Amino acid sequence: MAMLRIVWLALAGVALVLLVVLGVGPTRAVPTPVPAAVGPGEVYLALGDSLATGDEAPANTAAEGNLPGYPVHLDLLLDYTRPISLTLLARSGESTTSMRAPGGQLEQAVAFIGAQRAAGRVVSPVTLSIGGNDLVNTFLGREDPQRTITDPLPLVRDNLAQILDTLLVALTENGRRTGDLIVMNYYNPYPGLTIRTTPPFVFLPPDQEPIVTDVEVPRFNQIVAEVAAARDVPVVDAFTRFRGREPAFLFVRFPYDFSDTANLARNFDYHPRAAGHWNLAYGFLEAAGYGPAPRAFLPLAER
Repeated sequence: MAMLRIVWLALAGVALVLLVVLGVGPTRAVPTPVPAAVGPGEVYLALGDSLATGDEAPANTAAEGNLPGYPVHLDLLLDYTRPISLTLLARSGESTTSMRAPGGQLEQAVAFIGAQRAAGRVVSPVTLSIGGNDLVNTFLGREDPQRTITDPLPLVRDNLAQILDTLLVALTENGRRTGDLIVMNYYNPYPGLTIRTTPPFVFLPPDQEPIVTDVEVPRFNQIVAEVAAARDVPVVDAFTRFRGREPAFLFVRFPYDFSDTANLARNFDYHPRAAGHWNLAYGFLEAAGYGPAPRAFLPLAER
């Protein structure tokens, strides 16, 4: 069981890079005219999963200390020009389904935005990174060994569409957006890796489709771009920002070492290092139209 847990943690990284797998089929965008960026308000709201909370494998936490997620860095960048307060509602382990659950993160976000508006405060920006955890159980065959990687795509696509629509409604008053919503696509933490036959992943169901990250991540990011574009929501291109810089930006150890079974969770930890989180913060700042970023912070995103 301990070994399975370690492998599960390693494979969870693959789920992150595919967390924008969104299936096919039309979704209905919010019919709201989109003005130029609202700009930073009094409150910055950060939503999502472990990328936003800053969690990483316990072994890396012990070695390098707890690292804040990109929202903490983005808050510093925003605060550089005007005071702003960060509210972090993101939850580690959150999926697109759990985010929509009654009383869940999405419902709390809508209530928070409404309460802040009633108090005369502007919530802007709202950042979102969500979806990777949807695929973990499918990869591991825990829910149904006969399922393939393509099965959850329609559900994830629908969930993401509903999440964006709900947030946009909450951020709209009298037909105008009162805050900026920004999402991100995903970097590939395992470039060049095909998962199924490579130990220790041989326990996956025999009919499980191989996961070729170099093929799948761009495909999934294209779907995220389509869903966001239909709603005029800007997307941070984390895939391009991280490409070729994975060793500096991520906890993944390169070259891959599948023989070090005692340290799989640490060596395949997909979470960003400090430089990766800083780079994501820069990406959100620029995608929102708030740039250019203060040069004083630039070296932190380049380490």
